Amino acid sequence: MSSAGIHQTTYDFSRASRFGLRGRMVSNTGLLGGARLIAAVMGVATLVITAKALSDNVAFGTLLFIHAYMLFFSEIASFHIWQALIRFGSDEVKAENAPRLSRLMKTGLILDAVAAALAFLAAIFSFGLFLWVKSLIGIETGPELSEVKAVLPLSHLVILYCSVILFRQINVAIGIFRLFDKFSVLALRALVMPSVRLIGVVIAAHQNWGLIGFLSVWFLASLLSYLSLQIFAVVEIYKRGFWPLIWREKICKAADFPGLYAFIIKTNIDSTLNALKTNFPSLAVMLVFGPAILAVYRIAEEIARLLARGVTLFDQVLFPELSRMAVDVDFKTLSRTTARAAIGIGIVGFAISAIVLIFGDTLLKTAFDESFSEASSLSVMLLISTSLIGIATPFYTVFYVLMRPGAAIWMRVIGTASFIGLFFALASRFGLFAIGLAAIAGAIIEVTCVIFMTRRMIRKGKASLQS
Repeated sequence: MSSAGIHQTTYDFSRASRFGLRGRMVSNTGLLGGARLIAAVMGVATLVITAKALSDNVAFGTLLFIHAYMLFFSEIASFHIWQALIRFGSDEVKAENAPRLSRLMKTGLILDAVAAALAFLAAIFSFGLFLWVKSLIGIETGPELSEVKAVLPLSHLVILYCSVILFRQINVAIGIFRLFDKFSVLALRALVMPSVRLIGVVIAAHQNWGLIGFLSVWFLASLLSYLSLQIFAVVEIYKRGFWPLIWREKICKAADFPGLYAFIIKTNIDSTLNALKTNFPSLAVMLVFGPAILAVYRIAEEIARLLARGVTLFDQVLFPELSRMAVDVDFKTLSRTTARAAIGIGIVGFAISAIVLIFGDTLLKTAFDESFSEASSLSVMLLISTSLIGIATPFYTVFYVLMRPGAAIWMRVIGTASFIGLFFALASRFGLFAIGLAAIAGAIIEVTCVIFMTRRMIRKGKASLQS
């Protein structure tokens, strides 16, 4: 019997969805979109309850800072192996080559573990270095809480909270479910963290647990979210028959998968830059303005992230589809799908910005107190910026499916450098609103460069086919 026959009868390469391109994109986007919408509502409720329960913007801001610090380091050391698993794994699924696909999975699992350890160590070292420099030059970035000092120093809280990074080994799991169109699992998992966090903060508020209690709730919610996805993935891999192969196969050799490791390294650089741009505002506001102002900023940012999460989930659906088009060398469909996705994201984004502009101030005053009055205007600015970056997102996906992650890195460098430079240039004059102005200006620069570069790459691809 041929090896192909063995592969077909022993291993399950089937995709969960039986729809065509449009059907898959609509159904998968609907699944993730519904889950993210519910999660977003629970997230806003969690913030409202937490802000009212702590009744102190400094305490609230400190909680948000510690969580943002953890997220920053968990993302900067992520190799985003799921992108490589989809891009290179699509060929293996099409050829029904179980050994090569299993090698990709094993390589990803090892890289996930290494990345988590490196990210945790980097978080500890960086915070220790920051405290040392702070004491050396005598800079105070804001008052520490008496409650924190009475229980644990802030540095100890940061280190303990960042230990959850060690369990954030989720990239292979994400890749598996996207590769085989199991978006229902991803949708279910998207509800784990917000559900646990909301239930936890209700209990914490009722029991008056204070900052330490709320930090414990947020830690537990993140931990369960990470572990649940990994458990689901192990079950999925086992059901499809790949688990024994993963243990037997060796990691990928560069000669067997040309371009794989260069792709992984470049996606890591790009994800680091994206993490820097995403999490830099929270860290910068904490350092420049202190935890009380950070609390105001994070409320505005959370509103903008409702749109950002929608863009991210749509990209999760779009990436496998564009990868298949790239494997089939269908540049016409790829170009048309990318443009339509960008236009759709832009329309939705600017519509949400208009809604928040009209109703946001009233809603925020109802949910919070007067100390959050600036959050409404800032959230509109951040939504406009997010809409612009959302337009660029499908074009970034093209960079990866066409095996040009280096181009994505340069575009991300341009956008990040513009944003950070403009923030510090405008901070003294515009205060907190410098973040919003810098985000919009940086996004305009970034999206212009991204669209120009992508169109150029697609034209070259079409020309190479015709020659």
